[in-house]
Parts: sequence; C-alpha cells; structure tokens
Amino acid sequence: MLLIAPNNRVRAIVSNGLLMNMTAIASCKQSISPAGKKGKTGSMSAGLAISPGSIAVPAVVARPLRVGFSWSFVGWVGYAACQWLMLSVMAKLGNPTVVGEFAFALALCAPVFMFTNLNLRVVQSTDALNEYKFSDYATLRLLGSFVALSVIVATPFFLRLPRTALVVVLLVALFKFLESFGDLMAGLMQKFEKLDRAAIALLLRGSLSIGVFAVTFAIWRSLPVSLIAWVACAAVVIVSYDFRVARRLACCEGGRLGLHWPQLKSLAVTSLPLGLVSAITSFNTNIPRYTIQHVLSVADLGIFASIAYPVTAATIISNSLGQSALARLSRLFAERRIKEFERLVLKLVVFGAGLGLLAIILVFACGNSLLAILYTPEYTRQGNLFALLALTAGLNCTGCFLTYALTAARKFRIQFPISILCLLTTFLASALLVPRYHLVGAALALLCSAFLLITTTSIMLKRAIAQASGERPERVG
Repeated sequence: MLLIAPNNRVRAIVSNGLLMNMTAIASCKQSISPAGKKGKTGSMSAGLAISPGSIAVPAVVARPLRVGFSWSFVGWVGYAACQWLMLSVMAKLGNPTVVGEFAFALALCAPVFMFTNLNLRVVQSTDALNEYKFSDYATLRLLGSFVALSVIVATPFFLRLPRTALVVVLLVALFKFLESFGDLMAGLMQKFEKLDRAAIALLLRGSLSIGVFAVTFAIWRSLPVSLIAWVACAAVVIVSYDFRVARRLACCEGGRLGLHWPQLKSLAVTSLPLGLVSAITSFNTNIPRYTIQHVLSVADLGIFASIAYPVTAATIISNSLGQSALARLSRLFAERRIKEFERLVLKLVVFGAGLGLLAIILVFACGNSLLAILYTPEYTRQGNLFALLALTAGLNCTGCFLTYALTAARKFRIQFPISILCLLTTFLASALLVPRYHLVGAALALLCSAFLLITTTSIMLKRAIAQASGERPERVG
C-alpha cells in the first residue's frame, strides 16, 4: 500500500505490516513508545507526523492477534469481575431493592449514552484510511456526552422517582460521562493495537473502584455515598492513566480540539447509524428490566439483574475480544483479503460459541452453589432463570462476533433495521411473557432476540463478503 503526502514531503511504503521508511518513524517514536522515553520505539506501532498541507497515515506493525486477545481477555474479565463484585456487595450487605435501584439507573442511562457516543470507538478503530483525526473524534464525543448528561439530569424529574433513586441515577450518569472519554481513548489505543494499555486502564479502573466502593458501602450502607467514591475513582484513573497514554498516541495524528463543523458533520453522519444501533441494542437489553419494574417490583429487578450479570459477563468478554480484532478485520476487508477475513471471522465465531458453551456447563454444574456464595440463599430459587440466561449469553457470544465482522466491513446502515427487528421482538415477547412467567419470561424474551440477531446478521455478512470478493483493494494516496 503506497502512502503519499500531497506535497511529496512524506513518503512511506507499508508492506506486510512493516514500515520501511525509518526516518518517518523517528518523528513520532517518542509519542508512541511503550515506555514513553526518547530512544525507544514501540514494537507494535509507529506513525508519520502530520506537517502542514500533508496527510499521513500512521502505520501499525501488528503483534500476533493472540497477544491482543490475551490482553483484552484479561482486561475485560477483570473488569467484569469487579462489576460483578459490586452487585455481590450490594446484595450481601444490602438487599434486592438496593440492587434494583442501581440496575434501573444503569438501564436508564446506558441507552442515552450509547446513542450520543455514536459508537465512535468502533468508527475510530476501523478508520484504516485515517479519514478523521483524533481531535475530531474527541470534539464530537465531548459534545455528545454533554447532551446525554443534560438529558439524563432532566429525565428523572419527569419520572417522579424517590429521592434516593434520583441521586443514584444522577451519579450513574456522571460515571457514564467519564466512562465515555475512557472509551474514546481506549479506541485510540486499539487503533494503534496498544491493547495492553487499554487492558491495564480497565484493570486499574475496576480494581480501584470496587475496593473503595466495598469499603464505603460496608461502613455507611448507603448506595449514594458509595457511588460518589466509585465515580471519584474512575475520574482519577482516566485522568492519570488513560489521558496520559492517549496524549502520546494522539500527537501522531495532529489536530486540536475545535468546532470544525464540516469534519464534525461528516463524522456524525458516518457514525449516526452505529449510534442508533448501539442505543437500540442497549434499549433492547433493558426492555425486560423496564417491564419487570413496571409489572413486578424493584426488588424483583434487583434479583434479575444480579442473576443476569454473571452470564452477561460472557457477552462482555466477547465484545472485548471482538474489539481487539476489529482493527485487524477492517484492514483485511479494506485490502480485500477476503479469505483471511473469513478465516479470522470463523475463529472468532467458534471461540464465541465455545465461551457460551462453557458458561452453560458451569451454570448447570454449580449454578445454585455459585448464586448462594455470591449473593444470598434466596437467589438459589432462580435456577431455571440462571440456565436460560446462560443459554442466551451463549447465543449472544456468537452473534457478537458476527456483528463485529459486519462492522469491520463498514456495513453500518444495515445494522439499524436488524436492531429494530430485535427490539420489536424483545418488546412483544416481554409484554406477553413477563406478566405470565415473571422473571423467566424476561429471560425468554432475550433468548428470542438472540436467535433473531444471529440469523439476520449471518445473512447480511454473507452478502457483504460476496459483494467484496469481486472488488479491488482500497488504496490511499
């Protein structure tokens, strides 16, 4: 692939993932060095400094994918475990109502931030042709996050929530606001395949937050007080670690924060389909939770959320591994190396199915014992619910990797009607099944949606691959 700046001052040739022009590396090696010291260059990535009137594409010398998988796996497993422990602390030291208040706040905030985030991390990490600078992504994320925070601050007053529930919603919204910037900086690390840095950020954020949260909740038994400590820990890690790493990488792309409306408009239009899909997907997952709170009670919602999280962790891990492979998949598809693309997708799908199968086996083997240890004995009466949610998580693991493959092919718009179909399925199933079968009905609604996701995504991915097979590789220059 030939990379040529318009003024012919910067030239580099990338062949088989290696940057041949070592002079260009020197202009950016301080910024992307793993140690951040002069004289050391990263083993993974390098970039070309952007000079006035020039367009340069940072070159990424990729590590083996198993290395990125390993880091992402460790990072997300650790982070998911910390989130799980938060629910365990609330259930053991509090009660299902406390867990339900926290689960409702997450269900209310997540779809709003998913929409305003526009899934920029995915667009950024698949931007193999460097259509936008990091400053464009950061400016748009800043605007979107302020909009989301404003909407959520206003919404609870219309819902007439109790005072404690209102405070919990506002604190969770503030956490999501901070997390949105951590997500964007992780996208930059992912683009340069600095997945070790992204994993370390997750582990620092998760471990520090759960430690402080557990101590404060054990002392004061107050969810709002503990959430304040939770938010403060996230802010400390994002400012002291995520921002410091991202600043080194961002200098390779150039640009400053600012309202560059043509670029922002173009990026927003490009990202809007993915933002809609993310919001609808999040809303789809939370529809059973809304129904449980409306038809049953906040305490029932707390039980459902607690039991759902262990098996949902399998889906979280699949998402993380899909993100770690996303940049590689996007480059393979952009260069029309379709056979390699298909092989990698197959490996991901098999891994996802295996991960889901493992979750199902664990639930059937020791599900009740696990619930009794993590929560309280009253949760062990929900064995059937645990099994159904494990099956749903297994299907979601497979569907997750298929969706990432479709995203790597930059088929953003087609994901919108797919997500709408899944949303309608979950809504109708929840309305019919939750009043009759209670918590088991909510699990069945999610199961129906998972089946539909796998079917429709597989069809669309097959069409995208068939269409790309006869096209020539994309080039820059």
